[in-house]
Amino acid sequence: MSGGKETGRQKMIGMMYLVLTALLALNVSNAVLEKFSIIDTTLIALIDESQVTNDNKLKGILGSTSTDPKVIEAKDKAQKVRELTKASVTYLDGLKKQLSSESDGKAIEPEELITNTNRAEELMLDHKNPKVGKDYEAHLNKYVSDLNAIVGLKQPFAKLAKKATDYEQFKNNEHHKNKDFLEFSFGGVPTMAAIATVSQMQTEILDYEAIALDSLNAAAEGVQIKFDKVVPMVRPKASIFVAGQDYEADLFISAASSGEAPEMFYNNSPVKVEEDKATGIKMGKIKFPTRAGSFNKDGLAEASYNVKIKVKTKEFNEVVKYQIAQPVPKFESESASTLYLDCGNEMAVTIPGLSESSGIGLSSSPDEGSIQKMGPGKFVLIPKRPQMNVRVTINGSPVATQKFSAKQVPTPIAKLKVGNADYDVKRGIPPGTAIVRLVPEITDETFTKQNQKDAGYRITSMVLQIAGKTPITLSSGTIELAKYGLKAGDSFSVYNVQVVRSTWDPSDGDNKPVNAKLEIEARMARQ
Repeated sequence: MSGGKETGRQKMIGMMYLVLTALLALNVSNAVLEKFSIIDTTLIALIDESQVTNDNKLKGILGSTSTDPKVIEAKDKAQKVRELTKASVTYLDGLKKQLSSESDGKAIEPEELITNTNRAEELMLDHKNPKVGKDYEAHLNKYVSDLNAIVGLKQPFAKLAKKATDYEQFKNNEHHKNKDFLEFSFGGVPTMAAIATVSQMQTEILDYEAIALDSLNAAAEGVQIKFDKVVPMVRPKASIFVAGQDYEADLFISAASSGEAPEMFYNNSPVKVEEDKATGIKMGKIKFPTRAGSFNKDGLAEASYNVKIKVKTKEFNEVVKYQIAQPVPKFESESASTLYLDCGNEMAVTIPGLSESSGIGLSSSPDEGSIQKMGPGKFVLIPKRPQMNVRVTINGSPVATQKFSAKQVPTPIAKLKVGNADYDVKRGIPPGTAIVRLVPEITDETFTKQNQKDAGYRITSMVLQIAGKTPITLSSGTIELAKYGLKAGDSFSVYNVQVVRSTWDPSDGDNKPVNAKLEIEARMARQ
């Protein structure tokens, strides 16, 4: 199509027309003929949509208040284009009505129209009375001629009444290459397909009109900026306020033109321009990490950047000033100031005033420990030394360093469990007891609560010494009393207890050795 780039809708129409034309060259069944009715319905919807769109384009052109001669001329031409196109679409509506009626003017029933195969040829290719077909072809040629005369584009609109050889896909087709426009459009064509062909022609006419109106609109708007989007705006006197301070701001109207494509720049670099869904105004999207050279005694730093907006031949510049507040990271955990060595100390890090925590990063020296990020603002600190210096960054920019002290993991104490109760030295182990368990127990509640994944202790081996017998090495903390011949009044002791604990990192397994000296002595109660 001449005169401009095809829209997505135009491409869809063109594809439908190719499918339609290809089907017309086949011996189609009634089932396929029914699809022409569906295609025609789709085309009619597109025609109605285009009519409304082009009417709105004309209103936009006529709405210009400029008295510039070029604008006045464009408004006059746009009015003529709309009138010419409306008349042409109306003429083609009349032709479709004729195709949908018998020669006596009686409308063909819808069911019969779908299967009718003779009306199109009868009306459009009657060699004895070729007036209707010839008038149709002449009308299309005159529309294009008149449109080119009104608009006067450098690349004129191409003819609409094309013969078979005008189409790339048919120019070498032996069956079609000798057909003129009417024969190619209506020869051997079922009536419903012929009607869809005329509907498709209406969409092409409306596409030509849209291109013509767009070119005239460019001329009408070329000398002025017409604002059609207006929204209220608030500009605060300051960007940071202290509680009790008066809030001061300027309230004003901001206006923009939906028909313009402004260019916007941040520090002379182009920025992406998008339409705001809430207001319909095209806005430039600026995003950059804030950096400050130094902060004053109030923890603030002054900063600024330059913006530029180009609309038509006009250029608007502004220096935007703002303040940067010194970030103060806040670490949240059960005991944020103290960590445990070789343990996964979970931390939630926030920075007051920062709404998005995904940009927060933590790092430390490898010899002091490691840090793993678990999510936005969520980290695990694993110290290797008694002191760990944690550097805080926002989007890669350093903002602070937090010092943590790290202490040794608590050493467990030995507890002998008789059932769920602790061993009673005075009573001894009650008769009938089947087993007792030696349990490594942690009394540091902060550690067990803050580092649950590191606080799972278990015994991997221990030596059981029964009075008067050979020592026995066990692979757990469980002692089966009857198995080792313990009876009323016997005493025993446990020593060389090997203990391991779980770790935060599953890859380390449940085998972190614990340096703890656990021993216990106990006796069986007498009968």
